[in-house]
Amino acid sequence: MKIAIMGSGAVGAYVGARLQAAGADITFIARGAHLQAMQKHGLSIQMPGKDLMLPQVKATDDMASVGAVELVVLAVKLTDTVNAAQSLNAVVSDQTRVLTLQNGIDSVAMIRKELPQAQVRGGVIYVSAVIDSPGVIKSPGGFHRVVADKAGNDPVMHAFGEWGSKCNALDVNLVDDIDTIIWEKFMGLAAFSGCTSLLRARAGEIFSHPESTAFMQQLIEESVAVAIAHGQKVRAGIADEYMKTLQAAPPSFRSSMSEDLERGKPLELPWLSGRIHQLGLQLGVATPAHTAVYRGLILKAQGNT
Repeated sequence: MKIAIMGSGAVGAYVGARLQAAGADITFIARGAHLQAMQKHGLSIQMPGKDLMLPQVKATDDMASVGAVELVVLAVKLTDTVNAAQSLNAVVSDQTRVLTLQNGIDSVAMIRKELPQAQVRGGVIYVSAVIDSPGVIKSPGGFHRVVADKAGNDPVMHAFGEWGSKCNALDVNLVDDIDTIIWEKFMGLAAFSGCTSLLRARAGEIFSHPESTAFMQQLIEESVAVAIAHGQKVRAGIADEYMKTLQAAPPSFRSSMSEDLERGKPLELPWLSGRIHQLGLQLGVATPAHTAVYRGLILKAQGNT
């Protein structure tokens, strides 16, 4: 299967590396020092008990050189979504599917404004990873799962699921109701991203103190309240599930938004706590914790550059 990874940062590179190791034909779309390192030295995944070294990978910043692919995995930050989608014409044919593994609840609609609606598929990814140095991805372990839209009998998505079943340290599940899954991730991620970013703390630190633990709980409960008011299907007890899952995560676990904040990069804040804040105003649901996150970080949302 020929796959292009659009946005070969920590998450995109992790997915592409695991698929290449399983035998898929992967091209990484990247830039800067990370691209140069992959072209010269390959790609390394450092993960407890599941390290992976790919001495050679196909990596480029020239979309025209890639040619048509069967699947594009879109893993750019939400701030780059429109530009990324507009650049895909060189690799997208009528048979290509574009799978977004981005955060939030808006990426599918954003991409469908730029590409044929029928070719865009929603998905989510659960993995903690950062670029430790150019060409080197570091993960503390824990989650490494992709959930994607089955889209009926779509042969491209079926093939992606088959390749996923061959991977080590990457579980791929195809589902019929991806919107529910996207909202489920959004509820938990908005809370976790907001808490780790505003408090400048990792999971272990947050759950070591009752007040920061209570703040995380409040953020989760507000996310759930907004989802219910929006008409989403929400499982009973899901807030407690989120808390238990996060408490069981590695103590070093934190959100990509908190990583971006530390490095002075633009934040996905408007699509996470900012989106909860916005929806709360529209739906008449009080969201004081998410509003505090949004207002407390808004001056950093554009990054330091």
